Amino acid sequence: MKKTILKSALVALFIAAPVAAFAADGLIGDCVDCHTMHNSEQGNQVAQSGINGTVGGPIQNLLRMDCIACHANPAATGATWAYGDSTIPQVSWNNAAADGDLDLAGGNFAYSTADERNGHNVIDITAASTTDAHDQPPGIYGTHYHGHGVFTVDAPFDAFTCAGARGCHGTRSQLLSGSTVDNGTANNFEGVRRTGISAITGAHHNSYDGLKNSTGYGGTEEVHDGQVVADGYRFIPGLTGLGNTADRWMNNTADHNEYAAKDSILNTYGATTGCGRCHIQGHGVDTDGDTVIDEGWGYSTRAAANSYIGVPNGTMSGFCSTCHLDFHSSGTENGTSGAFLRHPSDYVIPEAGEYAAYDTWTSTAMVGRPISEFAAGTAGDTSLVGVDPTVVRGGTDMVMCLSCHKAHASENDYMLRFDYTVQTAGDYADIASATAEGGCMACHTTKGVLPENR
Repeated sequence: MKKTILKSALVALFIAAPVAAFAADGLIGDCVDCHTMHNSEQGNQVAQSGINGTVGGPIQNLLRMDCIACHANPAATGATWAYGDSTIPQVSWNNAAADGDLDLAGGNFAYSTADERNGHNVIDITAASTTDAHDQPPGIYGTHYHGHGVFTVDAPFDAFTCAGARGCHGTRSQLLSGSTVDNGTANNFEGVRRTGISAITGAHHNSYDGLKNSTGYGGTEEVHDGQVVADGYRFIPGLTGLGNTADRWMNNTADHNEYAAKDSILNTYGATTGCGRCHIQGHGVDTDGDTVIDEGWGYSTRAAANSYIGVPNGTMSGFCSTCHLDFHSSGTENGTSGAFLRHPSDYVIPEAGEYAAYDTWTSTAMVGRPISEFAAGTAGDTSLVGVDPTVVRGGTDMVMCLSCHKAHASENDYMLRFDYTVQTAGDYADIASATAEGGCMACHTTKGVLPENR
């Protein structure tokens, strides 16, 4: 059955600006820093789009720059860029030193333009590969594949973008205009999916620093909501986390970001298998008060105007698993000897054995904190209650996806936080030296030391 979206139902959108100069109360600065009323100054167009800041036609929400022109501006010479009254984090900038400590916590997309193995290959910034198929994310084995709507023959993984449908940030998996066809399997769509600015609109003006203990969309909202996006860590609805305030957007000091984790990452929304682990499908609504449900644009599909993709358990590893479903192991997926078949994520670090020596936080092997410790705080808190950010607690803190990887891209292959080629077994004089190397050796302290030197 085909159901068509009424555009009148999509008018309740906030005006947004793709900058990040936040106080506790949201965005500050002159309106003209971000907006242009007519895209015309002295007879010239001013709006800039894309990685090279190309001047062209008007941009949604009266913006002077789209997301990429602002957050990957060619004028930036560091991880942040001063523009008007704003300080704008740069997801891609020319880091000649190739030093990850100079980049944002998520890394630097510039590394993936030279070698696609170094980062996520978003079409907004990096060119699509000419040699690799890229028709599905790595770590997907039989879940999303050709014919299932997200990355297909007609829309391969080369369609991976920053925000919205087929992206990470903002409201994901919503149809912006057009219609859906609920055929029981593919939930096909005809029209335009919500991506880019339309997926984050309203979030910047509603954002704040510190703790974001997000629950995401509650299942009753009708369309994209900028405040719901702003409440999500890194503008990801449903993702819990704490953004540092002293060294904003970075992870190089004791005042670093904190990431939520929970043992058993895929159980959420009451579903442990199937699409319900990630998807909340659209629901019928009464749009004009006559008690008739499912008129207009409220349809029971996974690509409706009021559908969305949730974050399993509200954790970073849960979020990553919505694409990379089979990149991790859980305690029930071990070999016959009890050894993991894949590296675990959102798994408690043991308090004994080789792991006991990992007790000091390092940016090369970050840990996730129990999500219950985030729930104990309130929005905007600058630290987690009772948590020393410099300490790793065996038996409490967890290994997660971002323990080893950077979210955007890194100077190392496979988006790693460390150089994997120097992680050498038995190469260190003692456990202290191995631990100081970081990376694998931060946790697996004895693996770098011969038995006679332990």
